[in-house]
Amino acid sequence: MSFSLASIQHNGKVVAALRTNDRFWPLKAVANELGIVGLPDSLIDIFTNWMQTRSPITKIYEAISKDALPLNLSLVQDKAQLAIPLGYPRKVFCTGANYADHLAEMGVHMEKVEGRAPFFYMKPASTALTGPGKTVHIPSGCTDFDWEVEVVIVFGRSGRNIPAESALDYIAGYTLGIDFSARDLFDAPHLPFKYDFTLGKCQDRTAPIGPVIVPKEFVDLENIDFTLAVNGVTKQASSTSHMIYSLAEQIAGISKAVQIEAGDILFTGSPAGVGASRGESLNIGDSVVAESLPTGPMEIIIQAPLTEAAEILTPLQLFGSLHSL
Repeated sequence: MSFSLASIQHNGKVVAALRTNDRFWPLKAVANELGIVGLPDSLIDIFTNWMQTRSPITKIYEAISKDALPLNLSLVQDKAQLAIPLGYPRKVFCTGANYADHLAEMGVHMEKVEGRAPFFYMKPASTALTGPGKTVHIPSGCTDFDWEVEVVIVFGRSGRNIPAESALDYIAGYTLGIDFSARDLFDAPHLPFKYDFTLGKCQDRTAPIGPVIVPKEFVDLENIDFTLAVNGVTKQASSTSHMIYSLAEQIAGISKAVQIEAGDILFTGSPAGVGASRGESLNIGDSVVAESLPTGPMEIIIQAPLTEAAEILTPLQLFGSLHSL
């Protein structure tokens, strides 16, 4: 038996929920039923206080496993509307060039340097992140929109200069993410360094994560199998065991430069099978599904570019569903 955590719509607002089997249990409501006090109502607050919230969540899971709670406190999975799992963390780290097969398909060669941090960059959490559903917009002016599925680590502890030997202790769990990329805007031969990461990989609503967060004790983080399909055709299939820089090496290297805080997330790199290597790109209405066995599928339906007057949606408005998957 295992569980995962999600953000769902419940009684008109987004709340943290525990998913086990085919049901979502709003954590605050269940905590109240069990007389557990002080548990936050949002998943970002739960993970920023993971060292304190992990124990009461375990008690809730144990009560559910023993059928000690009324079913009317829960929602069946098919009816649950999912939001961005974490809302907006403080920082979104992204490790690039971390799978040899992806480097090869892109015609790039890189040697791992022991003791040095991997290549990494950061996305703006409050505008780039989104959740499942009809939530990802092709950037304005982009004619080559591409996919890159990645395992995303969620941190439950804060630290700087974290030793590699203890780095995995800072992880609370994992989810999936898609680093959608505007390839034609990313390549910038007119610039001194030839690439524009902001236009290519950091635009509004181009980095969905979800559908749920799986606590690390339920999975071998260094052997997670994951896939991505476009319109029902598998394009990417790999495992975290194929990374160039391990999770521990990524965390240790990044934390030498930037402090990791509880609730932060880390995109850990994409394997081979992206559109660029196939001469393919995404169009409005395309279905993109990222999936691993513990998380289940996260479906994204590609949307038209945001207009200048378009409102930037908040976690309260960004919803997807597992019902159609």
